[in-house]
Amino acid sequence: VQSDARRRAFSRIERSPTSGATLELTIDEYLQHIVERELEAGVKAHKAEGGTAVVMDPATGEILAMASYPTFNPNLFSSSRPEQRKNRAVTDLYEPGSTFKLVTASAAIEEGVISPNDPVDVSEGLIRFKGRVVHDDHRYGVLTFGDVIVKSSNVGAIKVGLKLGPDRLGAYVSRFGFGRQLSAEFPGESPGIVWNPSKLNDSALASVSMGYQVGVTPLQMVT
Repeated sequence: VQSDARRRAFSRIERSPTSGATLELTIDEYLQHIVERELEAGVKAHKAEGGTAVVMDPATGEILAMASYPTFNPNLFSSSRPEQRKNRAVTDLYEPGSTFKLVTASAAIEEGVISPNDPVDVSEGLIRFKGRVVHDDHRYGVLTFGDVIVKSSNVGAIKVGLKLGPDRLGAYVSRFGFGRQLSAEFPGESPGIVWNPSKLNDSALASVSMGYQVGVTPLQMVT
């Protein structure tokens, strides 16, 4: 595709493939079809501006399906809008929320701060910081740390995150690949937003421990 100085496509040149220059995708055609169909239906049902979905084989890291909506027809590139062409799975940032608790849990277990069967008292159902109170959705009693993750207790994750501390948690956030681009093959990929551990007070550390005050891409999170 040839484009002008403003990156607007104005012509296409097609030629036969070179013998031996083959490319095999990890994309599964059937899964890709389902993902595109269901993503469009979900965005429309919730009246969202857009959405993205990624399906990965966790054993190999192969991407089996990746879709963004709204989308565009590559054969009509010049008539599409920029927001239709972007790959939201690698460009859009969001606060992951409770799915990020796996980072807190992994760091705490690996560092010996707590084990899955150790008790965590979340019976009060809330935890207080200066000018701020964080609640659980439900009142629990004493949970094992495993159940803190199963029931997605904010209070439990925060208590463990405070024991872990900002430096150790920050190291594991980096080891999981957050805060940097995953692949040079994706133009426009965002590295995400992470914090400087030395600048985290207890309230900010609490937010990160349960997946807030951090920005991730969908591809980073699924990876």
